[in-house]
Amino acid sequence: MWDRPREGSGTARRREQTDLYATILEVVKRHHGRARVTRVSYGAGMPVDRLCRSIDRLIALGLLSSDESDGHTVYQVTVRGQEFLNTYWRMRAYTEAFSGSSGAASGR
Repeated sequence: MWDRPREGSGTARRREQTDLYATILEVVKRHHGRARVTRVSYGAGMPVDRLCRSIDRLIALGLLSSDESDGHTVYQVTVRGQEFLNTYWRMRAYTEAFSGSSGAASGR
């Protein structure tokens, strides 16, 4: 999702930890409390072992919660997780606006 090459760079941008957390939370959010680890793994583009470490961290931070459903662990975004996403997207919009404006100014 965020590891696509930037225009003109030709190389993929390495995802920061906050980008990974936001990606995981967005994938879980899309499944409305029924997100299982395999679905999140595919949606986030991460191997399951690495994803499980990130999920454990998100649960410890209070951004995700887990529950049992039909014998499987499912995940849901908490209120605090939704606040994180709101803040993340707001900050991302600012950083993109700043990086876009600096490129326009140097082109004069």
